[in-house]
Amino acid sequence: MKLLREPLLHFLVIGAVIFGVYQWATGDETAPDEIVVSAGQIASLQAIFSQTWQRPPTAKETEALVDEYIRDEVVYREGIAMGLDRDDAIVRRRIRQKMEFVADLAAAVQPTDAELRAFVADHPDRFSGEPSLSFTQVYFPAGAQAANEVEVERLRLALNAGAADASTAGSPLLAGSDFRDLTKSEVAQTFGAEFAEWIDRAAPDTWHGPVLSGYGTHLVRVSERVEAREIPFEQVRDAARREWLHARKVAANDALYEKLRSRYVIKVENMPGASTETIVGAAE
Repeated sequence: MKLLREPLLHFLVIGAVIFGVYQWATGDETAPDEIVVSAGQIASLQAIFSQTWQRPPTAKETEALVDEYIRDEVVYREGIAMGLDRDDAIVRRRIRQKMEFVADLAAAVQPTDAELRAFVADHPDRFSGEPSLSFTQVYFPAGAQAANEVEVERLRLALNAGAADASTAGSPLLAGSDFRDLTKSEVAQTFGAEFAEWIDRAAPDTWHGPVLSGYGTHLVRVSERVEAREIPFEQVRDAARREWLHARKVAANDALYEKLRSRYVIKVENMPGASTETIVGAAE
């Protein structure tokens, strides 16, 4: 386990991956019929073995790793020569993933607190607390015991006029009648998404309804709303770092794609709705 904590081992494993991707991206400069297993490649194979098995390989195991590497390389080259990589969706997807991984490595730089604060300031909706509200509801169950629309409307008018008591009206609901400081998502969990959308738009201090939920029919009075609040930076730093890194990776992948795409003239034949061949990109 001590070996797994060695920074040098982590560096070698990362280096092995980068080296492999680089070799694939730049092409092999050796002759087509020559396979060179460099000292760096051997070190990479050993590092990956150590990471997997939690110990360095023996001399015999290293020899087997090299033999397997050569076998892979021979079969891979012959497969490429036969065109077996063409029109294969899995191969195409894997190569795309490797190219995007290269861009991800370039983007994997840890942000400073100043950068994170600026990111949070630019995206306040992502890093603020949800609005909350408090409300009271009067419940009428679905089914044979449900009150009719006329009765519900009569009660709503009476409640607004102060001529009825909400605590004794309607039927008891196991979830309760008074709710304090619930977010919209919490309201949706209890009463359903449509109820949450409706109550989110309801004017405060007035009985509204009827509104339906999974339980039945309700009259509702919103007593308080608390708008979205700013959360201290220290509480959102980790979330901001994750989103900052994700945004950076997306931008790096887009930049790589645009750079590579600029090398090609792209023609799309028989585009639906187009009467002629469409040129959607051109090399500079």
